[in-house]
This record gives sequence, C-alpha cells and structure tokens, in this order.
Amino acid sequence: MTVTELYQVSVFDDVWRFTSAQQDCQVDGLQWLSQPIHRSATIEQSSDPLKVDTNFEVAAGCELAALVLNPPLNIAPTLTIRRREITGWRTVFTGRIVAGVWNEGWVKVELEPVQTQMQVTGLVEVVSPLCRYDLGSRKCGVTVQPYINAIAAISGNQITLDLPVPLQFQYGYLRVNNENHFIESQVSSTALVLLHHAALDVGARIELIQGCDRTMPCCAERFNNILNFGGAAHLPTKNPYTGDPIDR
Repeated sequence: MTVTELYQVSVFDDVWRFTSAQQDCQVDGLQWLSQPIHRSATIEQSSDPLKVDTNFEVAAGCELAALVLNPPLNIAPTLTIRRREITGWRTVFTGRIVAGVWNEGWVKVELEPVQTQMQVTGLVEVVSPLCRYDLGSRKCGVTVQPYINAIAAISGNQITLDLPVPLQFQYGYLRVNNENHFIESQVSSTALVLLHHAALDVGARIELIQGCDRTMPCCAERFNNILNFGGAAHLPTKNPYTGDPIDR
C-alpha cells in the first residue's frame, strides 16, 4: 500500500506545501503540490515526531529540491511531515532541513528533529567543498536565461536539438509545458541525455536551463564566476597535527 505524506516547509512567514502523492491534492482547504519523493522508513520505527531521525530524497529539478538546495535568506527551513492513516493525518516528523546533497539526479534531504535542535549550544555553519549557492541565485550572481530550441529527434533518453547550444547544460533542465526534465549529460552541442525517460514529441518547442555541478572548475570554466564560488575546495580533510579526519 502506498503511503501518502504531506511536507510543509516554512521560513518565517513563507510556507510551501508538497505531497508525495502522484497528483496535487487538497487537504484542510489548502493546495499541496505533488513532488517525486523517496523517504527513509525510520519514521515508522518511532512514535515521537520530535525525536525521530530520518531523511528523504527528492528528484532534482523540482520545486522542493530547489528550495532545499537554496533556502531563502540561507536559513534552515522548518519542516513538518504528516502521514495519512485510517484515522486521519498524523504528524510523524517536526524539525528542520539542515542540508541537501546531490545523489545521481536526486537530492538527499538531511533533517534534524526538534530534540536535536534544543541540544545545540552554539551556531555551526557546515562548510562543503562544493558551492552552497543555487545557480542563478543572488549569491551565485550568474544570470540564467533559458535557451529556446526545438526537438529534432528522440532516441531513448537522448534528445537531438534543432539548433546548437553551448556545452553548459549538463545537470541543467529541459523544460516543456512548465515541466522540468533533468539533463544527465550533454553529448555535444546538439545532443542531450535526460536522466529519466520523458514523453516528448519531435518538433516540440523547449527551453534549456544551464546546469552546474557546484565544483570550482565548473564555476570558473563554464561561467567565469570564480569570485562568487560558495564552496571551500581547498580546506584540509585531515588534522595536520594528528592525521585524524576533520569532521565538517
């Protein structure tokens, strides 16, 4: 039996509502947008939503993934997960989103329950070798403008374009009718490979959104934007005095 859940994300007064259901739904008079979500089973192993330690994955390119990777104001959003049961909707997790990690076309969302937040005695910023900023965001500084194109041919997940484009679209998106399709690789200036099979038509008008793998070489070579790189690529991974790994 498929479990349906509601995911409410909040940053101050801004609220976003998503669901793991196959279609958008109305609950409590509010609209919940369908998102491709895979969740850890650890929630079922705990009866306390304030203590449960869990995580989930969401497909790259969807609205929830973008929100996780680039939260407004760079503040950890709060998250409440509700699960549909026979007696109604029950809250199974309350806490905050602390990180989003790329994982082969998916974004793994790392969560922190309320109990863990209450035990933190200071402010800690997680530093990563990869850039923390979403492409096109204010801190990134790159101006992202869709490239208008058309589909000349389709072979499985490979799309042949009508017009050549720069080699900037790996990890970007192909957009058709407001639906984003993640681009796994760019074979040439006229050929892209999508991560998932999509029901597209030859001749369809499309928009191509540039992609970034969040590494320093990509930032420098693809976008000439190294001054705004939001990672720490050269931080040591071992303590120079003891040789022990540095927990970042």
